[in-house]
Amino acid sequence: MDDATIEQVGDDKLRVRVGGREFEVDAACPHRKGFLAHGYVNAARLRITCPLHHSSFSLETGEAITGPTDRRLCTRETTPPAG
Repeated sequence: MDDATIEQVGDDKLRVRVGGREFEVDAACPHRKGFLAHGYVNAARLRITCPLHHSSFSLETGEAITGPTDRRLCTRETTPPAG
């Protein structure tokens, strides 16, 4: 799978590109507002992990997968149509 890139979009959103897909997510973790721009993206599992307390979220659904929070991350897929 392709490497992931994280790009700041405005003050409160990030664009995450991974494996030919693109997602727009909140720039701050819902737990303690860690900067997800400095987080880690797991390209194989389509997850982003906060660098502050290591909460991990699905890029597809925003669901909290691991870490000290059960609050969702606001995320949506913005992959441009092929062609």
